[in-house]
Amino acid sequence: MDGLDRRGLLRMLAAVGAAGATGGLAACAPGTSESPKSPVKLGLLVPATGVNKGIGADLENGFKLYLEQHEGKFAGHPIDLVIADEGDQVKQGTDALQELHKQSVAAVVGVANPDLLPAVRDLVEKSQIPLIAAHGSSSQMASAVYIWRTAYVNNEPGRALGIHLKGKGNVALVALQDSFGKDVMAGFSKEFGQTITPVWVAPTGNPSRAHLANAIDEAMNSGVSAIFCYFPPAYLIPFMEGLASAGNRRPVYAPGVVSEGVALEQLAGAKDLYTAMQYSSDLTNEANRTFSSVYQRKFSRSPTAYAVAAYDAAFVLDRATALIGDGSVSPIRLNAEISKVGQIISPRGNWQFTQSRAPQQKWYLRQVRADGPIMVNKLVSELTTLDTQT
Repeated sequence: MDGLDRRGLLRMLAAVGAAGATGGLAACAPGTSESPKSPVKLGLLVPATGVNKGIGADLENGFKLYLEQHEGKFAGHPIDLVIADEGDQVKQGTDALQELHKQSVAAVVGVANPDLLPAVRDLVEKSQIPLIAAHGSSSQMASAVYIWRTAYVNNEPGRALGIHLKGKGNVALVALQDSFGKDVMAGFSKEFGQTITPVWVAPTGNPSRAHLANAIDEAMNSGVSAIFCYFPPAYLIPFMEGLASAGNRRPVYAPGVVSEGVALEQLAGAKDLYTAMQYSSDLTNEANRTFSSVYQRKFSRSPTAYAVAAYDAAFVLDRATALIGDGSVSPIRLNAEISKVGQIISPRGNWQFTQSRAPQQKWYLRQVRADGPIMVNKLVSELTTLDTQT
């Protein structure tokens, strides 16, 4: 199914629905024409400003690309897309979401700030307007009927690497002390089968090698076979350079978020770093070959996992709209049909929603390495398909 054309599939679904509603061949009789379908208003909540602006651009590009490929329609309904600036503060994102709700959108896609999703959970549930989050989300967030996730749960890259490294020797854990760091390290320990106390690094405005010296010393002197770390690029570069200066020969692993959507030229100091991600732009399935080629031609750069998550969110809404048939596309009805979309045909490889409304999907091992004059996230191998637990 990876290579099945999305538009062809949706046309087949539409044809089946039309046949059932009008009596089969009578629907195709000469001289008849399909009545225009009502527009559907959708919200796109992405940061146009602030530290997550780049992720916001990826989300917007992915969603709009799918919409463009389907003539601006989902299952025949013209899409009226309303875009709101999420910013990088929880209050700004919350206010923007409320404004979208006031405009009577049928659903909202986006959310780049990992702290925003749990903050708006109750707002979304009260509004009964589905929100499809296309970035990482906390594993500690309580389940929600109207929140769906097309990217990943924050503990999953740790879980995938915990499975990969289990039984291969001891591992040192080193991480920035924030909510994502705690989530991803807990996921690693859970699957590795051993509770490991991470070396925590406090956030700072000056993440120099001196600030990271203790973490570097701990990793180098712990007698381990590998290092698993989580740092944003500003911390990652001095950390990796410090390890190299200390003579490190151990493989270093990290969640893919550290090298996703950033200018990889900045990561020359993190060369050879292994990362776990649910997408790699050089996957060879037919869906990704087509998607990646079109995306690169249109935007002059490789697609990211965030662009794919937004692209897939559009696919989910398209299919859910098709399942509604000729009925009114209301938020409550749309949310009910999302649970029935089944397998999503995706550039990352086919996936489906779990009971926790997050993807059950493959994870991949990549490496930051040089490809000629440029740095890339190079696919190394498939890691695992994680089960439904969060």
